[in-house]
Amino acid sequence: MASPYFNKNQDLLLLVEYLEAQAPEFREDKVRKETVFKTIFPGEPFDKRTLAYLMNYLLKLGERFLALQNYEKEDMLMNCHILDQYVERKLDKHYNYLFNKAQQTLEEKEEWDGTEFYYKYLASQVATKHFYSKQVRKFDPSLQSVCDELDEFYFFHKLKYSCEMLSRQTMLKADYHLNFVEEVKNYLLQQPSIAPLTEIYLYIYLSYSFPDEEQYFEKLMGLIDQHAQTIGRRTRREIYLYAINYCAPKTRKGIEKYFRIVVDLYVKGIENKSLFDGIYLSHWTYTNVVRLALRIQRHAWVEVFIKEHVNSLVPAVREDAGHYNLAELYFHKGNYDQVLTHLNQLHFSDLHYHLGSRVILLKTYFEMDADESLLSLLAAFSVYLRRNKDISLAIKKNYLNFCYLLNQVMRRNLKKWEILGDNIRQMHPLAERGWLLQVWERTKPR
Repeated sequence: MASPYFNKNQDLLLLVEYLEAQAPEFREDKVRKETVFKTIFPGEPFDKRTLAYLMNYLLKLGERFLALQNYEKEDMLMNCHILDQYVERKLDKHYNYLFNKAQQTLEEKEEWDGTEFYYKYLASQVATKHFYSKQVRKFDPSLQSVCDELDEFYFFHKLKYSCEMLSRQTMLKADYHLNFVEEVKNYLLQQPSIAPLTEIYLYIYLSYSFPDEEQYFEKLMGLIDQHAQTIGRRTRREIYLYAINYCAPKTRKGIEKYFRIVVDLYVKGIENKSLFDGIYLSHWTYTNVVRLALRIQRHAWVEVFIKEHVNSLVPAVREDAGHYNLAELYFHKGNYDQVLTHLNQLHFSDLHYHLGSRVILLKTYFEMDADESLLSLLAAFSVYLRRNKDISLAIKKNYLNFCYLLNQVMRRNLKKWEILGDNIRQMHPLAERGWLLQVWERTKPR
């Protein structure tokens, strides 16, 4: 604000100094327009338009500051703009030095995230401009380079956004138009070599387009293993999540090998911190890994995982997440006393743990043949769900349907037993469908 390059209005400096003095409280009586104006223009009559002009100017400078902060983080973008100015000013010595340095930086970059395609295109574009500035009649290799780099930039981003469209279409009723992506796909499949990041997104696209043709996903997994360490963390996270989400319909169908694949993807993403949110591991990711690994009965591994990674969670949910997942583990192992011990230590830092713990407790009472405790908890939990206005309708239905069907299992009505089985298979949404089907099958009345 004090730099004359950005601001020559001294009144604006007074406004900034006054506002800084009021931070962070910004008491209402101190930031009224009349009060602010009187401080900046003592003795002058209040002029709403003058103050509005200053405030708008301050906003524009703030926006420019944010843009410049972001720009200064992009060294390659800045270098390309400097190179362009060297060409304009015919500073060949400076141009050649910086161009070679920029090229070397790109070649030596250890982790790619896709922005490199853009920078390589920009650098080639400047090189073409530099060649034209010489006005010589000979072959210009930079012209071929700029066309090739533009293709690389387009191929990568076309596939990247096409993958996002396909992903969203699996979750939402979205009608996206994937123009030219088939042409890009067919062209790339005929090439002897493709940029690794582009090839990964090509096989994400093929995996989502042809989910039943497993060779595409197998190729994708190989590419991820081969190139994961050369990809930037944010892009690597996106790639892991694409692979995990591809497996979701397979795990819902109970295809066991995909449970192993997803657990392996999660573990790799946790170990290299791609799946961390900032410095912490999400407790949802932590719980998903436990749930999936328990499905394939990796009990000993799960216990190690829970204890090794609990300290990576946000402190506010760390204790609850640990006890909740240990309760899940001990339920699967049939150690019901330990289930009760860990459930009793929950503080319900999150609604998920409150609702989930009630379900684990209901299942535990059922397995312990504690019918009286089970029926009492079923009634109390159902009332809680119906009365609680903070729980969404979809979540309520998920758990209320579970309570209703478990209650029907408890009744053991032989005449309606097959109908009950059909209801368990078809009712939606439904928590713990797999467990309900198991108890329905093994407790059929004789």
